[in-house]
Amino acid sequence: MRLTISVRNLREIADLLNTVVTEAKLKIDQSGITVKAVDPAHVAMISLEIPKGAFSEYQVESEEEIAIDVERLKSVIKLASSNDSVTMSKDKEKLKFEIGTIAKSIALLDSQAVTTPRVPQISSDYYVVLNKSELERGGLKAAEDISDAVRFTLTPDEFRARSVSDSEESELRLPKDMLKEIKCNVTIKSSYPPLEYLLKFVKSLASADVIKLSFKDDYPLSIDFNFGYGKDGTQGGAIKGTFLLAPPRMEQ
Repeated sequence: MRLTISVRNLREIADLLNTVVTEAKLKIDQSGITVKAVDPAHVAMISLEIPKGAFSEYQVESEEEIAIDVERLKSVIKLASSNDSVTMSKDKEKLKFEIGTIAKSIALLDSQAVTTPRVPQISSDYYVVLNKSELERGGLKAAEDISDAVRFTLTPDEFRARSVSDSEESELRLPKDMLKEIKCNVTIKSSYPPLEYLLKFVKSLASADVIKLSFKDDYPLSIDFNFGYGKDGTQGGAIKGTFLLAPPRMEQ
């Protein structure tokens, strides 16, 4: 196994995984890498599909699974500059990294000890596609010092994100003409605590401009997104991901 990927893409993958876990199992085959992770409280889950095309070098002889310490991976990434590429290869029970003149290895974890969650079948006919920056700034950052939860409302004409405390409140209102796309023929509402999960997620999603939110009354929130930088440094969006967040009554 020998894989080469840009530091910017690898950093974003690690940051997204780190929003929910510190350890993750990667399934590697000849078409690419998939990884699914759920936080210990089973409130948030993330699933990533990293295709072969996201790598500048991709040599995989057979399917295998490896488990990594995400925080150790991030410590390796810190050695690189933004324009660097990282080459990874497996050396027995270690993952070896080559970054320019630097070579470093980290120990792989026991893949049997790191579980891969089953991604639930989340289905909603209602969704909104919007700029990530709008949600991050007006819907989440504006709410973080008010409440630990945000309530999303979707109507045929607008999307709203509201947070309320005993003494303060914030609300983001985006009419239909400010949205990329909207599909809804009724009014639906659902609250999502803790707000920290959503804030960490959107902050980690550095290269995506647009996200798709799907939900319905008191139902899990599903956020679909594409991200990643191309070889020329532009945002190509080759990597696909889904972030799931349970409403209060579904937390385990």
